[in-house]
Amino acid sequence: MNRNLMNRNRLKRPIRRIDALFGNAWRAAPLLATTCVLVALGSSLLMLGYPLGFRDIVDGAAEHQPGRIVTGLIVVAVTFPGSWALQLTGGSLNAKLTDLANLRVGMRIGALASAAPYLEHFERPDYLAEIDNLRERRRTLAGAPAQTLGMVRSAIQFIGIAVLLGLVWPPLIVVPLLAAVPAWADRRGAQVEKRSDDDLADRRRLLGELFSLASTAAPARELRTFGITDALLARHARLGDEISSRALRAARTAAVWEAAGWIVYAAGFAIAIVALVLRAAHGVEFAWAFGRGAASPGAVVEVVSLLRRAQRQVTGASTSAGSFATASATATRLLWLEDYVAATAGAPSGTVPARLSDGIRFERVSFTYPGQDAATLRDLSVHLGAGSTVAIVGENGAGKSTLIKLLTGMYRPSTGRITVDGHDLADVSPQQWRTATTGAFQDYVRFFMSVGDGVGAGDLERIDERDAVLGAVRWAGADDLVAELPDGLDTLLGPYIGGRNLSGGQWQRLALARGLMRDRPLLIVLDEPTASLDAPSEAALFDRYRDAARRLGQANGAITVLVSHRFSTVHMADTIIVMDEGTIAESGDHASLMACQGVYAELFTLQAAGYS
Repeated sequence: MNRNLMNRNRLKRPIRRIDALFGNAWRAAPLLATTCVLVALGSSLLMLGYPLGFRDIVDGAAEHQPGRIVTGLIVVAVTFPGSWALQLTGGSLNAKLTDLANLRVGMRIGALASAAPYLEHFERPDYLAEIDNLRERRRTLAGAPAQTLGMVRSAIQFIGIAVLLGLVWPPLIVVPLLAAVPAWADRRGAQVEKRSDDDLADRRRLLGELFSLASTAAPARELRTFGITDALLARHARLGDEISSRALRAARTAAVWEAAGWIVYAAGFAIAIVALVLRAAHGVEFAWAFGRGAASPGAVVEVVSLLRRAQRQVTGASTSAGSFATASATATRLLWLEDYVAATAGAPSGTVPARLSDGIRFERVSFTYPGQDAATLRDLSVHLGAGSTVAIVGENGAGKSTLIKLLTGMYRPSTGRITVDGHDLADVSPQQWRTATTGAFQDYVRFFMSVGDGVGAGDLERIDERDAVLGAVRWAGADDLVAELPDGLDTLLGPYIGGRNLSGGQWQRLALARGLMRDRPLLIVLDEPTASLDAPSEAALFDRYRDAARRLGQANGAITVLVSHRFSTVHMADTIIVMDEGTIAESGDHASLMACQGVYAELFTLQAAGYS
């Protein structure tokens, strides 16, 4: 049974690879794809015709045969322009097909990256490198059908050329066969450059980030304040020189392989031409050395034309093969992403309760980020009661953000479990759990769209309900901001698309409003949501959040979790969790923690002294 399953999986992967290479183009435009195939076949056959016409013209002239000359002229008149017309048409059609397939591949990559319920593929460097390569080379993957047609066209012409050369003089067949040497050498050169590209992927990504830092608006003020623009550009230049140097070494190695292959082919080409010319010039005198019979002048013209055509086909086939190899490697990355998503996006049967009665429990939870050795969270056990407000505090690196990621289902615990009213969160679909979750984060998104759409994105089902959007805006204290905008909720935001720009605090208010769009969440996460607000605005905002938390807690047992460095805002929480080096150092309400005179009391006192 297992052996049969393994055999099916072994057969299934090549089929998936074929689909990744060709399926996107076929599904995007089946009629266009069929037309491209027919045009490629037609141009290949016509290109074999005009060397025969040249032979008839030359031999007809040499032997004073007008009929043969006319026949040759007709063949050339039909095949030569016909083949080039079909080739140009095929190039245009293939480009259009590649564009359509590229769109589908891009949508597929985006859908897969979004379908993965966890964040591992966005946070692991090795996974990021795979996805970056996949995204950057998606057009090469989309062009796999055009590359394959190029190789098929070359193969047809190669076979036809070999047959025609054999009819003139059988030893000439060896010359097209020599084309395998430069093709193999080009393949080796392409492998060298691919390894170099893979090795330089991280550095190229860093180079792009440095360029973005130096050339975009957001970091410009800070870069100029600290006077580090020149240093940043110098680092960009050094890294660019390093990448160029290593890439150039790989290119030189690849060029040596390619040159060696072409030298072998050129030698065979030259020997064949010399031998044929000697046969034509001396006839039977050289029959003992070059074979029986003499070559006609037309045959010499035909052979030279065919061999030049063979040379072009070697170049075309080599280029197509190199591109196809890159497309095949990109298809492998696409299959990896599909397998990753399939492995992580299971279908748990558990459901989210309509309301919480007990709450959320961490039961001996530990977590280590994939690809790392040291645990970020260790043996956490804590109860977040239904309807309660929970604050999480601690120094930077204590594990607060990681705990939030586990709580919102962005990762699953390495050991232990998280339960929701006694049901393991691992048995609940991440998508279902997130429909019951809302929040506002420090690294909020600035949606370049209308204000109403940017806020309404917090609950897509109600994005067009203006009353719901305005209610969320009021809860977030952003109603005065919206009132000042020229078109209210319809005001377009984002300077890059011709809209209004906002201050950091104003963007954050809209992010907070977005987090309040869902009217019956079971979990509200506020991860440093007021970093851009002043103290009075923060205090007023948390009064609103406290009222919202009480309302939702009474309605459906919703839990509000607040992460903040400002102790003036967390002291109102029902439970305060103090994180320290991945463990829970203390937990309790404000009064009990102050009475313990532990870590919380020390931090609270230090911060209060700073405001006195």
